Amino acid sequence: MSVDYYAYLAEQKACPEKVNECGLASGFVDRCLVWFCSDDEAKNNARRCYMKRASGLENLSLPPDLNLDADFSRLPDPSWVGIEVEFTLLSPWYSKDDRPFHVLDNPVRKDRVFGVPFMSAASWKGLLRWACRMQAGLFDYLVEHGMKVDGWKDPAWIIHLFGNERDESEEFSRGALIFYPTWFSKVGFEVINPHSRKSRAGTQPIYYEVVPAGTEGTLRLLYAPLPGDINNDKVNPVEVITNLLDGITALLETYGISAKRTAGWGTAKVNTKGSWLEKSAGTDDEKEYIQPEGKFKSLMDESGYPIEILLDENGKLLSKTQFKKLADRKPDCTNTDFESFKNWYQKCGDEYKRRLTGSGDKEGLSKTVKRSFKSLAELKRILEDRPEGGAR
Repeated sequence: MSVDYYAYLAEQKACPEKVNECGLASGFVDRCLVWFCSDDEAKNNARRCYMKRASGLENLSLPPDLNLDADFSRLPDPSWVGIEVEFTLLSPWYSKDDRPFHVLDNPVRKDRVFGVPFMSAASWKGLLRWACRMQAGLFDYLVEHGMKVDGWKDPAWIIHLFGNERDESEEFSRGALIFYPTWFSKVGFEVINPHSRKSRAGTQPIYYEVVPAGTEGTLRLLYAPLPGDINNDKVNPVEVITNLLDGITALLETYGISAKRTAGWGTAKVNTKGSWLEKSAGTDDEKEYIQPEGKFKSLMDESGYPIEILLDENGKLLSKTQFKKLADRKPDCTNTDFESFKNWYQKCGDEYKRRLTGSGDKEGLSKTVKRSFKSLAELKRILEDRPEGGAR
C-alpha cells in the first residue's frame, strides 16, 4: 500500500487550525504549499496565511527532553576549553533553506525534523575562519596582490584551530575547534521591492523569511586539541585563544554572520553580561578559588569533608564557642586556625570537593562554569597555571 502524501494533503483543509508542535517542519507548511499550487488566485492567500502563522510563533525551540545543546559542564581533559558566546542580533539573519518546495522563494534555513531556524556548525566554521584570516592580515595581502588570494598561507594558529583546507593532501590536520549549531527562537519577514530604472516604481516584492533583529543566539565552541597537537603545531594556547576571541568579536559585531552581509544583515552585539567562557573557577560574582593551606587538609577527610569532630548534630561546622568547648578533644589546631579554616571552607569547600572527585589535583578546565566576555586576562592566567602534562 502506498500513499501520495501531497494528494492526501490536497483533500484536507487548506489552512489547518494548528501548527505542528515542533515548529515549522511539515504539516502546516506542506498544506500551505498544496494550497499555493492549487491555482493562481490562491498563491497570495497561501503565502499570507503562512507568514501570519509563522510570525505569530513566539518560541520555536528544540524539545528540551532530548538535550541536544552542547554541555560543557564536564570536560574530560584539563587542556580543553569550552567557549560560549551569547549575542543579540542587531539586524535580520538569513540563510536560505534547502527545502525544495515552499510557499516563499526565500525561506530561512530550518531543521528538517523540528522546524527550528538554525545556523549550522559548518557555516560557523567557514565564517569564523575567514574572520580570523582577516585578523591575521588577509585584507592587506589582497590589496598588495590585486585582490587575489593565491599564495596566501594561513599562520600556524589558524591551521591549529581550523585545520587545513579540504584539498590539502599532505600533513592534513582536522583542527582543534569543534563547532555546534546555533538555534533561534523566532522568524519574521523582510520585503525587498526592486524598482524599475525607467519608471522608478516597484515591480514585484520579494519576501525573505528571516530571524528578526533582537533575537538572541549562542555560539558554542569546544577547543579540544589532540595530545601533542600544541607542540607539533608550535603554538601558544593563550595567544591562540586570544586571537580566536578577537576573530569572534569582529565576525559578530563588524562583518556579520548572515547571507546578504553586504546589505548589513546578520550583525550582532555580544552580550558581555552573558557567558562566553566555560572554565574551572567561580563566577565573576564570586571570589577567586583559593587552595587550602597545609594545616587545613588535616581538618578534612579524603573526600574533602570536615572531620566528624568539627561538625554539630546537624552536620554543620561548629561555632566558635562550640569549638572551644571541645577542650582536650580538639584536633591539632588553635581557635584562630579553626576560624580561618571555617571561613575558607564556606567560600571554597564545595569547589575543593569537586576538584578532588572530578580531576584529582589537576586544576585545569575539567569542571566548568560561565565567565564574562571581559575576563580574558583571567583566562590567560588559568591557561598559564595549568598543571604539568597539560598542553602549554
